[in-house]
This record gives sequence, C-alpha cells and structure tokens, in this order.
Amino acid sequence: MKKRNILFTLLAMMLVLSGPVSSVFPAEKEYPNKPIQIILPHSAGGGIDIYLRLLAEELKKTWKVPVNILNKPGGGGVIAASEVANAPKDGYTLLGMLLGQLAALTVADPKKQVDLKRDYDPLAVKSYASMVIVVRNESNFKSFDDVLDYARKKPGELIIGTSELGSTIYLEAVLLNRYANVKITIVPLQGTSEIIPNVLGGHFQLGFINDVLAKPQVASGKMRPLVGDAKSLHFDCPTFAEKGYPQVALTNAMSIMGPKGLPPAVAKEWETTLGVIMKDPDFITAYKKLGFNIGMITGKERLEKRVNEEIEKYSNFTPEELGWKKK
Repeated sequence: MKKRNILFTLLAMMLVLSGPVSSVFPAEKEYPNKPIQIILPHSAGGGIDIYLRLLAEELKKTWKVPVNILNKPGGGGVIAASEVANAPKDGYTLLGMLLGQLAALTVADPKKQVDLKRDYDPLAVKSYASMVIVVRNESNFKSFDDVLDYARKKPGELIIGTSELGSTIYLEAVLLNRYANVKITIVPLQGTSEIIPNVLGGHFQLGFINDVLAKPQVASGKMRPLVGDAKSLHFDCPTFAEKGYPQVALTNAMSIMGPKGLPPAVAKEWETTLGVIMKDPDFITAYKKLGFNIGMITGKERLEKRVNEEIEKYSNFTPEELGWKKK
C-alpha cells in the first residue's frame, strides 16, 4: 500500500512539473530558425543587389536570423536560377531576380533549364525604379532627340550599355530600336554596375541604368539623364511615352522566389513580415532617400496573376531578342 502511494505521489509530481518545464523550453519557431540565403544572378553593387541587401537587414532584425545575399552572375541568370530551383524546398535558399529576366528564360530557353511557373513559388514581387538612358556630362547629346537624329544618320555607330541578355533593360533597348526605327548597337554586360564606368570612360556613348544608380553620378555632374521608361523620383527627364514611344516600357520588377513546393508557412511568414516592414516609417524614410519605391506584391493570387502577365509580355519577343537561338 505504501509503495502504491509513493508511485501516485511521484506521478503527481511529474504532472505538476511538466507544465513549468515545457514553458521554460518553448517550441522552436517553425520558420525561419536558421540562416536564409538569397542568391542573385546580378552583380554586386547593382540596383537589385543594393535593394535586397537593405531589405535583408530589415528581415534579420525581425527574424533574428542571418539573411545573406550571394551574387552568382553569369549564364544569363540560369546558374543562380537553376541552383535555387534544385534547392531543398524549405525556404532557406531563395532567388532574388528580375522577374522579367526569369520570364524571358521561361519563354525563350530551348532547353527549358528553368521555368517560372514549373520551378518556383513566388514570395514577393516589387517594381523598384525607373530605367533611364544616361550620357557623360561632356557628351554632345543634350536630348533624346539628339540621340535619335544621330542614330538615324549613322546606323550602328552609337553604342548603348545594358545589363544581361534577356534582362528588362536589354529588352527595352531592343524595343527602342524596333519602335523608333533606329539601329543602336546594344552591348549587354554582367550587371548594371559595369555600365557606369564604361560610359564615364568613353567606351559607350549611352548607358541604360536604373535611376537609383544614376542619382549620385547625376548629382556630382558626371552624367546627364535623357529619357526614362517611367517618371523618375530623381530627375526631370521625359519618358519614352512622352517622346512618342509608349511601347518602350517594361516594368522593371524584382522578385523573390523559392523552389516549387514551399511549405505554406514559409509563404505566410514572408507575406506577414513584408507587410509589417513596408509600413514601418523608418524603413520608408530610408528607402525613399535612396529612391526606391515602397510597394510590394505578396499573396498567392496576386503573385500568380503578375507571373502570368509577365510571361505573356515576354512572349512577344523572339528567342534571339531574348538572347537564345531557335532549335
């Protein structure tokens, strides 16, 4: 009888203790609970790189885990995009890439190495800057009309530096040639950060970059903006539409993607966290100083709609224009 009482007493003590002990050691957070890596097919120092590094700092503050940016340019974006497509489906290896570039790969790559709808779950899409054509301040081109006049008189002589084949900037240069009926030689580089030194060094007469990168060069008197695909927050220069070429306008959107099959909790956490960050007054002030727009698209239905629109938009280009050869 005494042994039975002792057993009951021990069991009761264990039940009493189990509550406090579990509260001392709370359950591990589902996501994220370890470092996140965002892989970019864009060079360090470019607009996408700057934006995502700043966003990564905000995410780190909120989640209390490292959010690292890894630059892997090359292969028209295929190298970085393939790595993420084949990564574990846990939300810890993600892709930070221009949505248009990924749509271009989806439409044009004959090998279908990556496919926007087949291989990825979108977490966020953001239109972040105006794309502008710039010249050195010493250039004889004082306006966009000057450029068109020269290009028509001397086809192929003018050179414009852009980002990678299939990127939004590269394709806008293609559209400029098409709809303005001119022939400007387009030189695609590994990233927008390479365009500025080539223009300042006199290697290219024209550069096509986002206005965030152009801002310090214009402010210091080294460069002059001539025209943009949308109204800039920094410069008083006309848009292509205002100059009679509304077709020369692809929305330059940055996307954050995970491999297809992410757990619903991952998408929900990104949607919730980004919703809070985008309303933070300090964050808004800091980003506006850099010239970035604040709006961000999240949520499954809105993201799927935007992805479908982007694929349709880039389907209007030939594989050659998108940087690929037909089979």
